[in-house]
Amino acid sequence: MGVFHISIAGSNVKVEQESENSFIVELPGGTLFLIRKQDNEGASHWFEEGADNETGFTKELGIAIENEL
Repeated sequence: MGVFHISIAGSNVKVEQESENSFIVELPGGTLFLIRKQDNEGASHWFEEGADNETGFTKELGIAIENEL
């Protein structure tokens, strides 16, 4: 859908939006597939693809992505 960059921990990283809630994040250490899910109250939560919970890092990435969108 689109490509943009975000700043995380002093690095400028490339993000590719695959769909409304699916993102590919090109981190210095490797590629991260990030999924946005909303809870029943409409709050966004960010998960690494295949994971069952949000971490502090995925939440930080998600907030940076939301700020760019």
